[in-house]
Order: sequence, then C-alpha cells, then structure tokens
Amino acid sequence: MQGYIKINRAILFHPSLQKKDRSLCEIGAFIWILLEASFKDRNFDIKGQTIKLKRGQLCCSISYMAKAFNWNRAKVQRYLDKLKDNGTILTDTPIDTRSDNKQNKLIRINDKNIDDFMYIWGKLKAKRGSKKVALQKYNKIKNKVDADTLIEKYNQLVSKASSPEFIPHFSTYLSQERWLDEDSIVKEKKITPEQFFRQRFPNTVPDGFIMTFHSWNEITFTNGKEQVSFNYMTGKKI
Repeated sequence: MQGYIKINRAILFHPSLQKKDRSLCEIGAFIWILLEASFKDRNFDIKGQTIKLKRGQLCCSISYMAKAFNWNRAKVQRYLDKLKDNGTILTDTPIDTRSDNKQNKLIRINDKNIDDFMYIWGKLKAKRGSKKVALQKYNKIKNKVDADTLIEKYNQLVSKASSPEFIPHFSTYLSQERWLDEDSIVKEKKITPEQFFRQRFPNTVPDGFIMTFHSWNEITFTNGKEQVSFNYMTGKKI
C-alpha cells in the first residue's frame, strides 16, 4: 500500500492512547519523532539558547526522548543508531551549543532517502524479497548509481527471466551491484513443471510415474493404475 495520510500532532494525547506507564513500541517512537519534527524553518529555545531548526529537524536530549518513550537511555540510543544506520535520520550537535546543552541532539528526518527508495520500489516489475532489507541495502549503494538506472537494469532482468524463481531478490541485486554486470541477464533454459518438481524434490515421485495434472499449488502423477498428488511448493504429499 502506498500514499500518505495526515496525522494530527496531538494524536499521542488522544484519550484512547492514554495509559499509565505506557511504553511506545518502535513504530510509536518513530511516529513521535515525525510529530516532533519542525514543519518549517523556525527558532527553537532550549534553556535560553536559540537553535535554528530547519524543516524536518527536532532538537532534544536522549533523556527527554527516554521519558517520552518510557524507555531507558541506552535503548533510545540504540534505536537512534539503527535509524541512522538505515539512513532514516541524521544527527548532529547544534552549532555553538553551550557546555550545559551538549546532551541535546539535532535530528533531521531523511525523508528524501525514503522517498527515493519508494519511487524505485514502485517502478519494479517484480518485487522479490523483503522491502525492509532492500531499503537497508539501498542506503549502502545509493551514491553509486542513480534510481532510473537501477529500475531499468532490474526490470530488464525481470523481463528476460524464464521463471520467477530465476529473478534475484532486489536486496541481493543491490548488495552484489549487479547493475554493473553487462551479462547479468541470462536466458534460462525452460523446463516443464514436472522437471522443475523432480529437480527441486528428488526421490519424491515414485518410479514409473508421470505427470498428469499441474496447477500453481498442486501436481499429480500416475503410473496408469494409481495416482499420487503433491503440494507443488513444498513437495509434501497431499
């Protein structure tokens, strides 16, 4: 599902969400960060010091977030590190910060990175593998190749693959930098459903049996006197 919705910044104070000693999950913590981020450039005061926030930035301490999330400081730091590792946020210490304000972090939502990946993901002819893992891999190679090249090269591979199982997961495609391979698109020899099943599940079909029926989840064999059916995806006897 794609698209956007508007969320009121007061949603976390909705009566239905009020609970004593409530702790936020990681999704709730991320929404909190989004809601706290400035929607426009503005001045923000912390203990008498004025911080110039840009759109998409917020400034607060680890302790402040720990109290808001009902987490300990170490858990907050690990979560922020994870968001930085996958390119979701960038952090820094505000310029000219006084010594008594050094604990405050300047956090910027890196929405362009996510938007770029979602643009790519939406253009792929085959969405193989985990979107979450693919985003992590994309963050590591995003400066090596432009989005349109990734889309074009991967979709060429998808179009020329003879069967879905020969299409690599997009995360694998990214981590192996396969957009650089001139000969990465290989036309695989077509095989019948019976050949595919026998190769994938050797010694499963009794000797002397041949295929008589096949669907996306079932395959049936017979020797002329009796028949046996298997799950086409798992190889288990039905």
